[in-house]
Amino acid sequence: MILSRKAKEAIKTALAMTIAYGIALSMDWDRPYWAGFAVAFVSQATVGLSVNRAALRMLGTVLAAIVALSLIAGFAQDRWLFILFMLPFVCFCCYMMGGPKYQYFWQVSGFVVIIVCFDSGPDPVNAFDTAVLRVQETGLGILVYSLVALFIWPVHSRSQFETVARDLAATQHQLFAAYRSLMSGEEGKAKEALQIRAQQAQQQARFGQLLNAAISDSYEVRELQQPWRQYQGSVQKLATVMERWHDSFAEIRTMDLTRLLPGLPAYLDEIDNRLEQIGLMLAGEAPQRRPGPVELTIDNKVAGILSHFDRAAIAVLYRRMQALEEITRVAFGALSGIRGYGQAPPIAESARPRPRFLPDPDRLACVARFLIIVLAAYLAFIYVEGWPGGPGFVGMAGALGMALVNAPQLPISKIYAPVTVSALSAGVLYIFVMPQLATFLGLGALIFAVTFVICYSFAEPQQMLGRAFGLALFVVIASISNDQTYNFLSLATTVMMFAVMIPMLALTVYFPISWRPERVFLRQLGRFFRSCDFLISIVDRPGGGSISRRDRWRKAFHLQEVATLPNKLGTWAPRIDPAALAGATPEDVRNLVAGLGELSLRMQAMVEASEPVKSEALVQALEGDMRSWSASVQGAFQHLSDNPAAATAITFRSRLTEIMDGLEQRIEDVLDRSSENQMGPVGAETFYSLLGAYRGVSEALVSYAGLTERINWDAWREERF
Repeated sequence: MILSRKAKEAIKTALAMTIAYGIALSMDWDRPYWAGFAVAFVSQATVGLSVNRAALRMLGTVLAAIVALSLIAGFAQDRWLFILFMLPFVCFCCYMMGGPKYQYFWQVSGFVVIIVCFDSGPDPVNAFDTAVLRVQETGLGILVYSLVALFIWPVHSRSQFETVARDLAATQHQLFAAYRSLMSGEEGKAKEALQIRAQQAQQQARFGQLLNAAISDSYEVRELQQPWRQYQGSVQKLATVMERWHDSFAEIRTMDLTRLLPGLPAYLDEIDNRLEQIGLMLAGEAPQRRPGPVELTIDNKVAGILSHFDRAAIAVLYRRMQALEEITRVAFGALSGIRGYGQAPPIAESARPRPRFLPDPDRLACVARFLIIVLAAYLAFIYVEGWPGGPGFVGMAGALGMALVNAPQLPISKIYAPVTVSALSAGVLYIFVMPQLATFLGLGALIFAVTFVICYSFAEPQQMLGRAFGLALFVVIASISNDQTYNFLSLATTVMMFAVMIPMLALTVYFPISWRPERVFLRQLGRFFRSCDFLISIVDRPGGGSISRRDRWRKAFHLQEVATLPNKLGTWAPRIDPAALAGATPEDVRNLVAGLGELSLRMQAMVEASEPVKSEALVQALEGDMRSWSASVQGAFQHLSDNPAAATAITFRSRLTEIMDGLEQRIEDVLDRSSENQMGPVGAETFYSLLGAYRGVSEALVSYAGLTERINWDAWREERF
């Protein structure tokens, strides 16, 4: 009989769960379900993913045990000092859990501290034994599952990693082809390009995840870890460069690019060929040709008859196409070194700026929500006599709360059905089946069967919530131990604990701030425009006016906000209640997010273009006009941060268009009276880039104004429960 991959993975998890319970019971360890938890939550699709997750869980558990013992040793006699010193650590873990690295390590560290503290707190004499038991049973579960995954139907990550690498290269090649068509005027490719770009983002995340896994379980990938990391960085940078290249198309639609850039067809063919050869190398074939020289220049005679703003647009396009040529050459070289078709280029050593702490308001809001959950559970445990679960309620609230704030887009209603079905199923087994079992043979068969059914029934990625609750509630309600007792009150208490906890978690959706998707969307939208407002105020001194250290820090923070908020808005947009759309469609919201992404790119380009400007004479001549433009656009951003509907009025769009046209005319007059020799070739290019960035921001604002017409923002502010 040929088993499906889903059945094999379910069998492996069920076997590991049964063996872990068997060893823990034979060693007469208390709380063997901790080993079961470890098996349930480290099992992944490949050996590498499981090993990485297991390592993070083990390290997180060890750190949590050390912190918990330190807290108990120092504050076992004072409940308020105890919670006062515990909360900063778990809040720090919650904040770090939202970062780009080691999310699972921080998640485990945070909730295991709470569990160990409140399991040991009522009995501090045995705190050390409890902490050590948690560590050793977690280690047992991890070891058992790792051995099962290595020796029974092992699935290594290398094949999946290389498949995703090929898919990502093909997607980037398709995206380049779509953008090439858009640049030539084929507007019908816009929707296709948007879909390919979304697919690229998903594959990039999967590529990084599987690269880490393949390094863990594949000797071949581990030996080439540094070249693969270099290729990964090139792929990420290629995605960014292509987006900036695409962002330049709006200003050059009416220009004859074949005359302005005589080498354009050969350039595009060369980049297309490089991306094709990258795909061949990832498929295991030798490249048919290596990167050739690219001669792409601007025809100054043709460009000389253009307006200064059109010259600025061409300068920006040319610079971004140079960056595209450079990054494709680096990506090709890195991959040819990995495949043995050439020597990888040396990794450039760039002077990295000193890292600085830039807080993320969304992660801080998640920390506040988690803090309220833990404090509410702690106060209920202390002041309400007979509170279901006792200290275990606080530990469970901490574990569920940390998982909840890590996925704030997930509606609480999504966990009602999994919890109800899992509790009923586990309760039936606990009351009617387990009392009939007299030996581990029968108990082991039950553990295997239940684990297999849950893992097989909830095998898809979108079903992970059902799998997690199914396994967790079975392990908790069964409470398997050598001195097994059966008590209906124990089952009722566990069910009551979840019946109280879930409404408490649901209240945090509305208090102290609303986590309804449309409300979060509005808050993030306001922050985006406030950050744009600040950046305009900083760059309205293109002549190089100095800014304070505080303003440099604020500039870095607001640049981070402008760069990251469109993606965050994109994750919340699909969750918006259809009733709040009030006549609009999900497509309208997606277009709005895409428009904000374009504005984000224009703002970043303007900040970059404002830094190297060298033409002091022209800056002084145009300073008043640029400040007037900055003041007008700042006013627009301030209105938008207070009320997104301000952009829907025709007068607002007309005012932005008038500002842009007036600025263009004034700059044309000043530059026509100035000699280009005043700037020099470098100064001319950078100044034209700045002018193009100014016009780009204005046009992106006008475009945003048109995207808000179909959205009824008042409906988004209505209270719903």
